[in-house]
Amino acid sequence: MAAVRALVGSRLAAASAFASLSPGGRTPSQRAAIHLSAPQPAAKVALVLSGCGVYDGTEIHEASAILVHLSRGGAEVQIFAPDVPQMHVIDHTKGQPSESESRNVLTESARIARGKITDLAKLSAANHDAAIFPGGFGAAKNLSTFAVDGKDCKVNKEVERVLKEFHQAGKPIGCDASTSLPAPAPWWSRNPVLRCPGLSCIWCWQGESRNCVDEHL
Repeated sequence: MAAVRALVGSRLAAASAFASLSPGGRTPSQRAAIHLSAPQPAAKVALVLSGCGVYDGTEIHEASAILVHLSRGGAEVQIFAPDVPQMHVIDHTKGQPSESESRNVLTESARIARGKITDLAKLSAANHDAAIFPGGFGAAKNLSTFAVDGKDCKVNKEVERVLKEFHQAGKPIGCDASTSLPAPAPWWSRNPVLRCPGLSCIWCWQGESRNCVDEHL
């Protein structure tokens, strides 16, 4: 997350520098600099959700907090989720599965996004500066099969594609709190911008070992 904060912060600082120059207080050199230099564009951040609700999807408080801080930093955020069925539905008043219900991850994630959401299949690292995955059990249930298969799990194909794209492009990948997206392949542990805080962090499984960079928000 430090890489994400640095990216957003640098662009916010540039914008603030221009805003602080009032028309009456500019020197000739300042006016010339304004004409010769354009403000940097806002950082474009992809937020990837896994449903709506801590026990079977995205942890709503975490998603909201991330959105608030990105907004304060001047980032342009686009929200994504995979168009797949949820593993199951949890009755959050009881903490128990609701056997008679079935829900879609994209449809449920749209609740947090207020309907402004895009299928994860359309996310490209070429169009964004960073990707962030909020916590919640949906990461282990809907973005991967870790909740059932543990270290032998499979990762949703679109999630894997997106992570590899951002990794190969050297762009920040942020994971909040208990995000659990395991990646058995060795390439994962070599990502210099990967940050995975939280007790449930299991990003970098290689055999029985973990190779994670722990950085709490």
